[in-house]
Amino acid sequence: MHKILAIVALLLPLAGCVSATTPLPAGLTASMAHPGAQLDQQEAIGLINQYRVANRLGPLTLTPELNGVATQAAARFAKDGNNNGAAALIAERTNGATLFSAGYTNFAETFSGWRNSSRDAKTLLRADANNAGLAVNYNANSSYGAHWVLIVTE
Repeated sequence: MHKILAIVALLLPLAGCVSATTPLPAGLTASMAHPGAQLDQQEAIGLINQYRVANRLGPLTLTPELNGVATQAAARFAKDGNNNGAAALIAERTNGATLFSAGYTNFAETFSGWRNSSRDAKTLLRADANNAGLAVNYNANSSYGAHWVLIVTE
């Protein structure tokens, strides 16, 4: 019974953010499954920050440096079809924790995948994290299409 109450307590703050009658902002549902797609990073980090605040953590700030590294890593991830090269690039340039995902066409789906994975949720909810970089890269020749990278650092 206590576990059910704890789960309900965690979900209630998010229920106010999104309901069945309130559509998600266009920046979160825009398809990234085409060449030249532009992610609305502010909407995306806003959703991550709502989740963090609901879990009593401070917000993340997108930084140009981390966004640049995330952009390069997402391009490498999309090109290689695996995240090994992208992870190595990130490790060379930051000391951050990283989330990868591929196949989701929009940020709302990507975020849901991360949030619903206990391992990925730990990264989203790192208490020592203050900064972030976020990017997506589309590769029409990949079976996954869109490739996502989130970097979080102190």
